[in-house]
Amino acid sequence: MAGGVRNMIRLAARGTSWSQFVDYASPALFDVMPARALMTQCREFIRNGGDKPRFDQIRESTGPMLQARTIDVQLIDRSDHAQGVGLDALSEEVRRTMGQSILELFFGQLFGTEHAIMDVRSDSFLVDDAGILLWQPKAFYVEWQRDFIDAVRDLYIGFYFDDPSRFNDAMARLDMHSGEDTLRTLLGKDDPRNARFETAAFHENFHEVFVTYRDQGVALHRNFLALGVYLVCLYEALERVGVALDVRAALERARG
Repeated sequence: MAGGVRNMIRLAARGTSWSQFVDYASPALFDVMPARALMTQCREFIRNGGDKPRFDQIRESTGPMLQARTIDVQLIDRSDHAQGVGLDALSEEVRRTMGQSILELFFGQLFGTEHAIMDVRSDSFLVDDAGILLWQPKAFYVEWQRDFIDAVRDLYIGFYFDDPSRFNDAMARLDMHSGEDTLRTLLGKDDPRNARFETAAFHENFHEVFVTYRDQGVALHRNFLALGVYLVCLYEALERVGVALDVRAALERARG
């Protein structure tokens, strides 16, 4: 069943701006999420990918939001053909600075807008001669359902700022009533001020979390597909950065 749904989605995505992102979705998503929820979210991706004027609006509103939160990322149009070097060509010190900015970008979009440009892969970033981190994402975005994103925000705040009541309330609103220990492992078992990012470990933990909910018959919100892809893109970039980062500090700045 999971393979069939994934193949249908891959066929539907062919020729669209987000087709290459299908493989970024963890196989766990296709195994544990209801097929209807997956297809609904994927139809939205296809519609979004073909709506360039709307993407331009989102890009133009996201840049000022990042500036308002003093997040050191310059969002540019891919058609600008900016020049610079990739993340893996930088010194360790500079990679740490840039990695911290990418983390802040990730959280900034979660907390600062009702949408997110999900292309935060390493290939979407360059560092120019002036040391500025340039972000030139592809037109792949999601417009969050309000009930979902509000709960996700509280989940992160409750976890990283040691607020069990807020964390548990967010879990309940997301229908993730049980499996708390597994979910905490996914969010981060390392010191949040000295965390490393490994894509393989993330996939493993992600699968474990969602198999738990599948086995309990929980029908997860369709936006979990978007969040899962957004997270995998983040992990791919930060694994390329290859240094420990301060997640709590990034979240604190991004909240504004």
